[in-house]
Amino acid sequence: MPKTSPYRLLALDLDGTLIRHDLVIAPPLKAALAAVRQQGIQVVVASGRMHRSAAMLARELGLNGPLISYQGAMTRDIDTDETYYHNPIPRDLANQVVAEAVRRNYHIHIYANDEIYTAVMDAASRDYGRLNRHDPLAVGDLIEFMVRENINPTKALIVTDPDSTTRLLGELQAEFGDRLYITRSYPTFTDAVNISSSKGAALSALASRLNIPREQVMAIGDNLNDVPMLEWAGFGAAVANASESAKAAADYVASGEVWEGVVEVLEKFVLI
Repeated sequence: MPKTSPYRLLALDLDGTLIRHDLVIAPPLKAALAAVRQQGIQVVVASGRMHRSAAMLARELGLNGPLISYQGAMTRDIDTDETYYHNPIPRDLANQVVAEAVRRNYHIHIYANDEIYTAVMDAASRDYGRLNRHDPLAVGDLIEFMVRENINPTKALIVTDPDSTTRLLGELQAEFGDRLYITRSYPTFTDAVNISSSKGAALSALASRLNIPREQVMAIGDNLNDVPMLEWAGFGAAVANASESAKAAADYVASGEVWEGVVEVLEKFVLI
C-alpha cells in the first residue's frame, strides 16, 4: 500500500527556484507539480513578484487557488481574485524610501492596485517590464504621484547592480529595519514592504485559513526573501543555487539547481 505524504500545503518560490531568468517552464517540473496536486496537496506560489505577474506563471505551471505575492504583503486567489490579505506600506514610509533612492540616484518602482509605477520609462524599466511581462507606468515624481492618487503602495523596489544591492540592503535595513521589511529577491533588487509582511507570515496566515498545521507545510526557495517561510514551514528546502542564508534556514539542500532541485525534493519527500 503506497505511503501518504505528510504534507498538505507546499509553498514554492518562483524566480531562481521554479524558473530561471528565461521564464521557461520545464515539463518535468510541471509533471511533478501535477503529481503532487493529485495527492490532494495544495500547491501555492510564494513570490516577490506582483500578483498578476506571479499568477500568469502559476497558471502556466498548472496551479490555481491562493497565491502569495509582493514578498508576502498580499495573498489573492488566482481564480476568483478574492484578496485574502493585503498589507501596504504607510505612505510616509514609502515617501522616505523613494526619497532615499532618488538621493542615491537609484532606479525605483512602487506598486499599487497591481500596477508598477516609475518616474520615467528608461532601460531599467523596460528590462523590468520584460521580466514581469508587464510594463511599468511612467508617472513622473513618485512622491507627488502617491499624494495625488492617495496611494499607499504594496511594495517598493530599488534596482541596482549586484554589488550595490548588497551594500544598499544593509544600509536600508539599518535605517528602516524597525519600520519596514527590507529584503533581497534577486541579485539586483532590494524590496521594501510593510514591517509585518514576509513570505513566512503570509504562509502562516494561509495555513491557518486552510486549517493546516505547520508540521504539514513544506516550503522551497532560493534567496534571502525565502528565509522566513523556510524557517516557518514544518519542512524547508533550498535548491543548490540558493544563497547561503537560504541554505542555512533549510532542513534540506538539493543537489540540483532551480527546477531540477525542486523535482528532487518532491520526489524524495512528497511523491513517496
